[in-house]
Formats: sequence, structure tokens, C-alpha cells
Amino acid sequence: MMQQLVQIIIALIVAGFILWALRQLIGLIPMDPWLKQVVEVLLWIIVVAIVLFYVIIPLIHMLASQVHL
Repeated sequence: MMQQLVQIIIALIVAGFILWALRQLIGLIPMDPWLKQVVEVLLWIIVVAIVLFYVIIPLIHMLASQVHL
């Protein structure tokens, strides 16, 4: 259980770093504002998918395995 929590924390740190780094990179690229907004939305979708599949779903499985009905 502790190993899963460490993996969750690492996944959140990696997702946050990816978000920060790509947002900094997008700011340096000269492009139209609407295209920047599209790229920004796609970036958020990717980060949310990372958090969903590597943090939330494993956390739900971990909590569900602890509950006995």
C-alpha cells in the first residue's frame, strides 16, 4: 500500500512538471492566439488523462480492496 502511495505522488509530480514545462515551451513558440488556446486545451486533456489513469483509478482500486462488505 505504501509503495502505491509513493507511485501516486511521483505520478502527480511528473504530471505537474510536464504541464509546467510544456506551458513554458508553448509560450516561447510564436503562433496565433487561437492555436495556442487549442494546444493549451489539448495539454490539459493529456495531463488529466495521466492523473486519471495513473492516480485516480489505482487509488480507487486500492481503496476498494480495503473495503470488505
